Amino acid sequence: MPGLTPQAATGVTGACATTSGDADSLGTRVERMGDIRGTGAMRRARPAPGPIRVFVVSHIRVYREGLTHVLGTYDEFVIAGSAETFEAALPVVRRHAVDVVLYDLRCPSGLLGLRRLAEGPEASVVALGVEESVEGVIACAEAGIAGYVTDSTSLEELVARIEDAARGDFNCPPFIAASLLHRLATIGPVLGSSAARTRLTARELEVAALLQEGLSNKQIASRLTIQLATVKNHVHSILSKLETPTRVDAVAVLRSSSFGPSRLPLSHVPG
Repeated sequence: MPGLTPQAATGVTGACATTSGDADSLGTRVERMGDIRGTGAMRRARPAPGPIRVFVVSHIRVYREGLTHVLGTYDEFVIAGSAETFEAALPVVRRHAVDVVLYDLRCPSGLLGLRRLAEGPEASVVALGVEESVEGVIACAEAGIAGYVTDSTSLEELVARIEDAARGDFNCPPFIAASLLHRLATIGPVLGSSAARTRLTARELEVAALLQEGLSNKQIASRLTIQLATVKNHVHSILSKLETPTRVDAVAVLRSSSFGPSRLPLSHVPG
């Protein structure tokens, strides 16, 4: 959990009960609330009416249970539940029983799980354990996050990010915001170009679907049982047709145009 690594998570209960012990314990972070804020963040009133319903998804049990225990002590939140996988979380989310989902990006499902949880309008998703690099945040943004925290994020900042997500606000450092705007400027002209509307071949559509899952060329070759060199050729062709310099840019275009996930063949995409 933010401010508490999975290796140290066995101290969750003690950290909540006392501020003695490790300087980075959750109890210490709770005492310091108000001292550390995300870049440009402001403390704002929580959304009304009622508390925010939070659901936690993580494959690490002690991490998952620690988060639900700590957040459950806040009046601002009601814990709607927790799950080891995004598949187990989806039925609860789809019942409109959740406002904000906290998704551990280190789950085996990675970006795929994040994307599946975020694809519906029922809940906002805050990604946990995100690497605060331009590519890392943009990949999560393209998957549909409403917010994110890194491994060094404090408990106070996590609370703020949950409240931001429930309000529909997105908080990030200026350099990330600038990169997101640059990405929009990059893909905007492409979306309106004839190249973006060029029909990809059936095999290129299959490769494009797997690109959107975040698979590497080697993983795509294994999934489609084709040669690695063949995958590279398909990826090169996709980039050329979409007039995008990188596969990350291509994925952005694919998700924002008529080549979006709902239009791609699902025969090779896990449910």
